[in-house]
Amino acid sequence: MRRAASILIVVTLTTACGAATPTPAATGSTSATPEASAQASAQASDAPSATAAATPTPGADTVPRFTAGSLVVTNAPGLRVRSRPGTTSAVLTTLGLEADLLVVMGPAMVGGLGWYLVRDADDAEPEFNEGWVAAGFEPDPFLISAGTTPDDNPVLGGFADTAAGEFGPVALPDAEVTLRWIASTHEREVCNFSLDLTAGSGDPLRAVRTPVGAFPASGELPAQFFASNPGLRDNVFALVESDCSWAIAFVRARPAGQASPSPS
Repeated sequence: MRRAASILIVVTLTTACGAATPTPAATGSTSATPEASAQASAQASDAPSATAAATPTPGADTVPRFTAGSLVVTNAPGLRVRSRPGTTSAVLTTLGLEADLLVVMGPAMVGGLGWYLVRDADDAEPEFNEGWVAAGFEPDPFLISAGTTPDDNPVLGGFADTAAGEFGPVALPDAEVTLRWIASTHEREVCNFSLDLTAGSGDPLRAVRTPVGAFPASGELPAQFFASNPGLRDNVFALVESDCSWAIAFVRARPAGQASPSPS
């Protein structure tokens, strides 16, 4: 990955998000956390174009939006890659400026932040497979579009929203596909996520039904699901009934052009 020449300041993810970013309070306590204090102190030096002036708390409508399968680069130093969306999740690595990332799905709203599942898009240090990063907020987000998509893109398509609807279509060339999903309560105490898939004039196929509580719910429909439902080809639509913040992505189960493993 491309790195800034200067020495990177290792900060928490909420530091990178700036003082305007809301930080989830610990249960049963309203006192400021060390992470929140570090966030405020680093506002002027670490956040792009940051000022000392107080700004309104940004919301979901100011989270930058990227298409599943697109390439993005980091626009702020010290951006942490986490195992799950949320500032309390384990840190996998810390990125510098202009790190190349592939968007898998998102954004999912967790703790007032918009999170994307991303993959390492080059072989420079620090290397990682995939993880969640916060996107920041417009007009100075922490991820920006690279304006391109990779060859042999493993992500066939995806959608994210905070409301119900019909989304698509996504062209599925074969059964070597998985569907990854995540749902979070965002501004609610509990919510429900329901996903059906349909193609053409066939009846919708039930894919996911789940309630969501304090922690984001996530999962994956394996390639066997698509192999056992051959009607899900070509133009597939996602039918979502939900009051959660949710995201889904259709991802190749193996790299394009790679032979299927032998059944023996």
